[in-house]
Amino acid sequence: MMKKAMIATVSLGVLLALSACAGSSATATTAPAETTAAAAESTAAETSAAAGTESGSGSMTGAHQPGQYKLKIGTVVSGDHSWVKVGEFMVEELSARSGGAFEVSFAPGGQLGNDEAMIDDMRLGTLDMIIGGTQNAAPFVPQYQILSMPYLFADRTQFESILDQDGEVFNYIQAKYDENGLGLKLLGLANGGQRDLHTNSEINSVADLKNLKMRVTSSATESLVWTALGTIPTSMSFNDIYSGIQTNTVNAFECTLAAYNNNALYEVAPYHVVTAHQFTPTHITCSEIAWNKLPEDLQKVLYEVSKEAAQLGSKLANESDDTLLSVLEAERGVKVSTPDRESFKAVVEPLYPEIAAGCKGEELLSIIEAKLQ
Repeated sequence: MMKKAMIATVSLGVLLALSACAGSSATATTAPAETTAAAAESTAAETSAAAGTESGSGSMTGAHQPGQYKLKIGTVVSGDHSWVKVGEFMVEELSARSGGAFEVSFAPGGQLGNDEAMIDDMRLGTLDMIIGGTQNAAPFVPQYQILSMPYLFADRTQFESILDQDGEVFNYIQAKYDENGLGLKLLGLANGGQRDLHTNSEINSVADLKNLKMRVTSSATESLVWTALGTIPTSMSFNDIYSGIQTNTVNAFECTLAAYNNNALYEVAPYHVVTAHQFTPTHITCSEIAWNKLPEDLQKVLYEVSKEAAQLGSKLANESDDTLLSVLEAERGVKVSTPDRESFKAVVEPLYPEIAAGCKGEELLSIIEAKLQ
């Protein structure tokens, strides 16, 4: 009888201890934050950066240790590209607004691989964030190709009007992340700059594109469009363009002025053709593994900084588009031609239904077209 009483006493003690531990754990663990109204209403990058440290620190719900939460961000570009400056902005702001709780490392220049490799790493939890082009994320979210449809947007203002962090397009993309089981969280959409054609020979019309060997990404949309325009598309990594032009593997490629300049591509392709066929859709995406490790107050800080980073990216890209071409003409000998934009659009626009069907993007195209009316 005494032995049974002792067992009962010990069992009761264990149960009480377990209950206490469970209560402590529930208090210490913070569930992932949902998008808040405060995040949606955070100010633009150029006005909020100065006040950001104070407002960010004020949102903290508890003390964190310096360097407690490590984030690694990658991008494929280098130099003065807007994505590099966006990454540097995030490094500084995340540390400042978290009181040093965030320790952020930033790897530009494709140090961590191409976009697809980095996205795979985020899904595994070995990389935390990427700043990249949505074209290279299309293998994971085919509907991203709608944002890259040539001549869909009349100008950059119209394009940027659909990129709001809590807007319908943004929420649609996040839903696709979820439906596809990617384990990713979208934190920002931005304009990475106007995209034009660059070649090693003069181009003045659509007819001049006939049989031109054109570098494209792995996007099916790009191949379809440039085939319709008369070129012979060749899928190639961006980092291989320079040697590709040198060896006559390709004769032409399209990209932003910033990428053209930062990679000295004017040395092998000195002709700049103002096609203005796209405005580069940029995404800032986080691994859900990394996101879910953060307490709610730091999730809010990351969300707010990402929003401001996206706004900054658009601003920097626009400034580059407005000033860089004249510098390239004067200092690098770049030769500029401006063919009739409408003649290019006339070839591409009939492809919209086929492009949308091919990437199952009919719904997203309808959402965008409704907003542009």
